[in-house]
Amino acid sequence: MQRQLYTHNSPGAFDALKDEYFLAITKNRILNLLKFADDFTSITSHEKLIYILGMYQALSEAASGLLLMFTGPHKELVAERSEEILAKLAMSIRSMVASLIAKVRDGVSNTKNIVGVGVHPLTKYAVLCIVRLAPHRDTLDLILASGGDDVASLSDLASRVVGSLEEKPVLPCDDDATAAATGSRHHLFHANNANFVLQSCKPLLGDEWAAARESIVERHVAGYAEACWAPVVACLEPAGRKPAAKVVAKFSAAFDRAYESQARCEVRDPALRDALRRAVSDKVVTAYGVYLKTHPKLEKKLRYTAGELGERLSELFEGEAAEHNK
Repeated sequence: MQRQLYTHNSPGAFDALKDEYFLAITKNRILNLLKFADDFTSITSHEKLIYILGMYQALSEAASGLLLMFTGPHKELVAERSEEILAKLAMSIRSMVASLIAKVRDGVSNTKNIVGVGVHPLTKYAVLCIVRLAPHRDTLDLILASGGDDVASLSDLASRVVGSLEEKPVLPCDDDATAAATGSRHHLFHANNANFVLQSCKPLLGDEWAAARESIVERHVAGYAEACWAPVVACLEPAGRKPAAKVVAKFSAAFDRAYESQARCEVRDPALRDALRRAVSDKVVTAYGVYLKTHPKLEKKLRYTAGELGERLSELFEGEAAEHNK
């Protein structure tokens, strides 16, 4: 600018050149900022997804304001560069989302058979990712919806990520365990995990998404009661004619075995714990009570009354702490 002022050598030269000069400075500064944003597009780790979303959001909100500072070719240049970088950031974000889904899916595939029934670390990781993405939901939904992929929203992402664990079988610790033990652990594990996701993400993803997850929890609660406790109830329906006292004795022995196999299982969520207890009680105590009413002479030969069965079932799912407190 000094050379230009010297060339013009007139008192009004600065006024004539200042707008062009400041516009050039502004353009260079803006292009440097856009280059900084462009550098983010080379990041591929899904662990940085939050930062890329933040950059996309900041640039998309600022772009219109930046254009107000320019006219003509300068405005066109900044507009084209901004759109180009936003498109690259969006592509990076969609790639990171796919990488996140793959990480959880691969983590499930590489996990040895799950033997516990609590909330799995992968489930906690998936939920943490969803919780961190939730503040950017509008931006993420817009980007994913424009990608044409199966995952078109944060809700889709949540369902896909946390649903991966449902493909994993749950095997009991004992290789000689019965099918009932295997099935009960399977359903209890998935009830725990699906409920954890539901309670963590419902405030973020809304009622429609939550309704689908609630049905999954309910299905596994019912599946648990059927897998573990239906064989106990079946003892009340013997083939042929057997003395009622022997039927009840067999039922009581089966109940004790089932109870002992479940005594150390833990369900931390109080609402889920109550739902499981109700499902078991409705199946076991109800059937037992009906049987006793049809055989009133058994009253003095009972190991358990119907009320005592209900009391024992009300102690389930407290975990090992309940065992220590006995």
